[in-house]
Amino acid sequence: MEARLTCEEAPRLLCKYGQKCYQTNPLHHQKYKHPPKRKIEAKVGVASKKKKTVAPPGNNERNVPVLVEDECKVLSVPEEEEDLPPTPENENEAIKQKFLVDMPEDFYSFWSFCKSLSPDKPEEALKDVGLLLVGPFDILSGNLKKAKTRKLSLYLIHWRYYYDPPEFQTVVKGDDTKQYHMGYFRDDPQEPPCFVARNCAAIDCTITPMAENIFGAVNAYLDAMKGKCDPFQKMKVSKVQNSLKSWAKDNNFVLDVLSEAMKARNKKVVTKTFHNAGLVVPWNKKTELGYRKLIETDETLKRILKNVVGSSCEMEREAHLGALQPIVTAANIANDECDFGTSLELGLDLFSFGGKVFHRTALNLLKTAYSLLQRNEFALIIEAHLKNRRRGTALSIVDQII
Repeated sequence: MEARLTCEEAPRLLCKYGQKCYQTNPLHHQKYKHPPKRKIEAKVGVASKKKKTVAPPGNNERNVPVLVEDECKVLSVPEEEEDLPPTPENENEAIKQKFLVDMPEDFYSFWSFCKSLSPDKPEEALKDVGLLLVGPFDILSGNLKKAKTRKLSLYLIHWRYYYDPPEFQTVVKGDDTKQYHMGYFRDDPQEPPCFVARNCAAIDCTITPMAENIFGAVNAYLDAMKGKCDPFQKMKVSKVQNSLKSWAKDNNFVLDVLSEAMKARNKKVVTKTFHNAGLVVPWNKKTELGYRKLIETDETLKRILKNVVGSSCEMEREAHLGALQPIVTAANIANDECDFGTSLELGLDLFSFGGKVFHRTALNLLKTAYSLLQRNEFALIIEAHLKNRRRGTALSIVDQII
C-alpha cells in the first residue's frame, strides 16, 4: 500500500501565510514560525457595524427575534491598494487586467453576433428577449470607462451577485425580480471555462450548468422562454434564436445542453457542494490524496448553520458556532495532509449558505485552499466580494449599485 505524502518535502522555518495564517492545529505551529498578529483596518467609506433584531423568514417556530448583522452600504477597498496601470489597448488583456481571467473564443464571437443585431448598442441586442450583456462585456461596450475607480478589488466585484462564488463570472443578466443571470464557470482561473451556468440569486445559491458556451446557454434560455411567452413575444424569440443558431453553426459552436467536455468534467467532480455545480480538484485515486469528505454530512452541516443564523442571542449563537468548529478544524488538518479540496468545499458551503456571521471563516478557508491549489486569482476575488457582499442586487462600479 502506497504511503501518504506530506505537504512539504522539507520543513519551513517560517509559515508562508505569515500574519494571515489561521491554523489552530498544534502540529502546524510546531512546524512553522508565525509573526505576531496586528489588527489592520482596511476600508474606504463608512459601513454600519450595528446589529439589529428582526423576525427571520420561514420557520421561526419560537417567534423570537434573530440577530442580523447589517451589510455594508459603501463599497470597500484596502487602504494600501494601489491604482491599476493604464488599461491595455488589447481587449483580452484589458479584461484580464481587471477580471484576472482570459475570456474564451465564444465570448468575443457572441459580442460580434450581438453587434450584427444591434451595431450601436450590442450590449442591448437581446433586450427584447429580456437579456443584457454585462460584466466583462462592459469593457467591450466602453461602459466601464464611466467607472470612477482604478482599484482592482472593485473591478473584481463588478456584476457579482450575492451567491456568485469566485468560480462563477456573470456575463448576462435577465429578470431582476429573480436576479436571474448567466456566467462562465471555471474550476481553475488559469484554464478555460468549463461551461456557462445560471443562478437566480433572489431564490437560492443553486448554480445550474446550461451549455458548454454562451451560444448554447442563450439558446437553452430561448427554448425555455418559447414555452412560456405569448404568440407575439414568441415571434421575437424565434427571430433571435434563428439568427443565433445560424451564427453558431457558421462558427462551429456546439449548442448541446450537455456536451462531451461537460460530461468529462462531471467525471472529475469529487463533491457537489451546496451550490450543486460540483467541485474539481487534483485528486489521486490510488493514494486518495487531494480530497477527503467533510466529517459531517451536508444535512448536518446545514442544520448547524441554520441554528447559527437562527440564534436569538449572542450566547446561543456562540453555542451553535461551537458545533461548527470541529468541522473547520478537521478541514484545517486536511490541508496539512494535502487534501486541499476539503477546506475548499467547506469554505464554498459556508459562502453558499450565506450570512455575514460565516464570512470570516469562509474567507480563511477559501484563501488558504485557493493558495494551496495555486488558484490565487480566486482568493483575490473572494476577499473583494466578502468585503462588499450584499443581498438583493448585483454589485457594480459604474453606478455604484445596480
